[in-house]
Amino acid sequence: MSARDSAPQLRIASPCNVDWDSMIGNDRVRFCEHCQLTVHNVDRASQKQIKRLIARSNGRLCVNYRQPPPEKLPTPILYTIGRRASVIAATAFSATLSVSSAVAGVNTKQTGLPKETAFAVRVATSVSMSGAVARLYGFVFDPNGAVIPGATVVLTNTETNETFNAYTDGDGQYRIEGVTPGTYRLKVSSSGFETSDVPNLAVRVGDNNRIDQTLSIAPIEAEVTITNVSTSGVIALELPSDPLVKAVMEDDLQAVQLALLSRANVNARDKATHDSALERAVSNGNREILQVLLWAKADVNARDNDGQTALMMIGEDTSSEIVWDLINAGAKINLRDNEGDTALISAAEVDNVEALKVLLDAGAKVNETDNDGETALIVAAKSDLVHNVRALILAGADVNARDKQGKSALMYALEEDHKAVVRLLKAHGAIEFEAPQKQ
Repeated sequence: MSARDSAPQLRIASPCNVDWDSMIGNDRVRFCEHCQLTVHNVDRASQKQIKRLIARSNGRLCVNYRQPPPEKLPTPILYTIGRRASVIAATAFSATLSVSSAVAGVNTKQTGLPKETAFAVRVATSVSMSGAVARLYGFVFDPNGAVIPGATVVLTNTETNETFNAYTDGDGQYRIEGVTPGTYRLKVSSSGFETSDVPNLAVRVGDNNRIDQTLSIAPIEAEVTITNVSTSGVIALELPSDPLVKAVMEDDLQAVQLALLSRANVNARDKATHDSALERAVSNGNREILQVLLWAKADVNARDNDGQTALMMIGEDTSSEIVWDLINAGAKINLRDNEGDTALISAAEVDNVEALKVLLDAGAKVNETDNDGETALIVAAKSDLVHNVRALILAGADVNARDKQGKSALMYALEEDHKAVVRLLKAHGAIEFEAPQKQ
């Protein structure tokens, strides 16, 4: 795993007085008795590792790193990491949509149906009427199905920039009269909620269309506490803007199906988070949604900005069945990302030995190395994941392989006092090499 100067890119706000040396643990992870949280040392962490920590933090992450002198600080980067939302959280429906579609929506309060079965976007069957203009109306709901009065509704002609404005009344209803035929963008916003955006809305002569919208709660911020010579800061958890990616992130199967039926691009990459729908499904461990995306011809070998494929994004929640689904759909097991990591090397630092075993059973090369010469075994040993170490050894991993620094898995385990890993490696013939001298 290549080390990157990524930690200083965390946005810093206020100081923290807890000393790293006063905490109990090792050089990588320690426990802070003051805040009752685990603190991660990210001095040698790559951007991928930092983003993975943030994604698994559930809203708060404590880290420690050595801050460089002010004149050497890089321009701060605000990581945008999405998080899994509740099953009733709504998603903006921004795929191409004809408002004369016969897709019917329901109000959970009117029907008594469970909230989980409600579509985030409701489009009622259009009713034609005479005349050269059209009318739009509808209701705006919160994620619980309650109406939102005072919401702002803006309808803009994408060709002429003609704009119609309206507000929802006490019943949560809006009406827009005298709309000329054309293609429009509909935006609905309200304080405390995310703005919904429906582009490519086709309006025809005489249309009388009802378009209801459900607004999701505005994004939250995650508190990131930086210890030692650093400060407290926040990392914004930005929600995806792409409707399909957002629906997958929220584990909303019905919204996913609706987006795909509306011809959403299954391989589109969200502009805000740079995620694809397939990558989100793997990260969330949602096999049902993953299978829907694979049925829709999602590209299992598409790469993100780090050169990673979905198979390289195995997390603690990724089941072995999901890994097999990707492989059976054509995922290439031994591809490398920008840092030279294969899916096996990436999985070696994740506490998910069953997923790791699937990769080995499917033909992952156990002794492949990344750009730093690290094997999956070295990565697992550094991460103190003894079950991963055992699985890799049984699959034929070279216990005495050394990286470009001349260090073996045993040397890293000894340095970081990973006692169980040390015992296991020695039991399988690992040799205590002399540590390479620093130049």
